[in-house]
Amino acid sequence: MKKLIFILLLPILLSGCIKQKSETITTTTIQATSTLTTIIQLTTTVKPSSKLLSWTKEKETRIDDGVSSCTIIKDNEYWIYYTANGIELATSSDGLTFTKKGTVLDVKDVSDVDMVTNPAVFKTNDGKYRMIFEGSKKIGGSQSDRKLYSAISSDGLTWKTEQGVRFQDEGDGKPGEMFTSVPDIIRLDDGRLRMYYTRGLTSAIAISNDDGITWTKEKNLDLGTMALDPDIIRMDDGTYKLFYTRFDSQFGVGEQYIMSANSVDGVNFVMDEGKRIKPGQENTVIVDPDVIKLTDGKYRIYYGEADNNMMFNINSAISTG
Repeated sequence: MKKLIFILLLPILLSGCIKQKSETITTTTIQATSTLTTIIQLTTTVKPSSKLLSWTKEKETRIDDGVSSCTIIKDNEYWIYYTANGIELATSSDGLTFTKKGTVLDVKDVSDVDMVTNPAVFKTNDGKYRMIFEGSKKIGGSQSDRKLYSAISSDGLTWKTEQGVRFQDEGDGKPGEMFTSVPDIIRLDDGRLRMYYTRGLTSAIAISNDDGITWTKEKNLDLGTMALDPDIIRMDDGTYKLFYTRFDSQFGVGEQYIMSANSVDGVNFVMDEGKRIKPGQENTVIVDPDVIKLTDGKYRIYYGEADNNMMFNINSAISTG
């Protein structure tokens, strides 16, 4: 097995804790008569979802020598894009056994970068596919060189790089804001796109009104702690579930695992208690959650797991509660 080389940041973990709470929504109703208008305010308490807290790891490795995946369903198959030799593609009929299709995007396809990593793929309004991905310099370069680029495809297999930088978060001057990385994208009810991405020590969100060509930062995500590698899904009840990784140590070393948080609006999140997915061995790390809903109503999460030699494979777990 070859060793996967990538840029690994070991940041300082900010300590903190957010208690489980409820969101409140105030609705104003205006009732009018011929001579009198009455304003009635109704306050409804919306509780964060308690689903997808329990996961069972599935046996064997899904993809070896890979990390940081994005999975879509295309033609009743699982298409998983991931970081390896550039950005590669593998497909599967059951989501468990994958066939590698090779590299779909490489450094030669993007000007002035030494690495292409961390794909996020979504369908455009005209039926094509757009990939937002990270382009960066080799280890030793400036962390600010890590920016987001894009490519377009009509079939999800052959990709053409689009000119220019799609997005770079210059930061707010806070410690640990070093780069723009690991995007994940969801389409909102009004047709806009929202992107969740890593800023170094924390994660943030940005919005696009033109199908992912231009992006405007909305805000930093406030989870009271380090939050890396965000992955967002929309639940059946309309609320949002965010999966992310963090280190067990406040110094950004040691065990790394997946946690989760809930939101009514996709912007303000409340942390779930406990860890969702933990490493199978001591002193190893789990990164880059990638969650997809299955046809039977369950969910599967793909994630990267490294051994002590920092060799990454993509594994999976199934929701059990």
